[in-house]
Amino acid sequence: MKVKWGPAAGLVAIAGALALGGTAFVRNLTPYLPFAEARTFQGTVQVMGGLDKTSVSNKGGVLHFTLVEKGTNERLPVVFRHTMPSNFLLAIEITAIGRWENDQFAADRLLVKCPSKYQGTETKSYGGR
Repeated sequence: MKVKWGPAAGLVAIAGALALGGTAFVRNLTPYLPFAEARTFQGTVQVMGGLDKTSVSNKGGVLHFTLVEKGTNERLPVVFRHTMPSNFLLAIEITAIGRWENDQFAADRLLVKCPSKYQGTETKSYGGR
């Protein structure tokens, strides 16, 4: 009598893929934290704040700037060792993804929120009036 392994092997492969995908998902989660907690967290986090435009320095391909936390006005020095995003100086809010090291937040990625081109424009009604 021959044993059919096809369905069992398929279920094992699916279970393995789900387990691998689940662990990769959990490993890549990066929580948003307030500045105070980001300074003590061991690992990668996301912090969000307004850009202090007077603090921006871009020398030798290393971008230094300060984020200001909404509500607390706490300041966080950030270093970003990559090319400055093209819309960086227009930013109204920046999310930095990285970790606290050497008394500064070392960002691996920056997400820049710029003012909407529709901000401040009049809202029109198209309801047939």
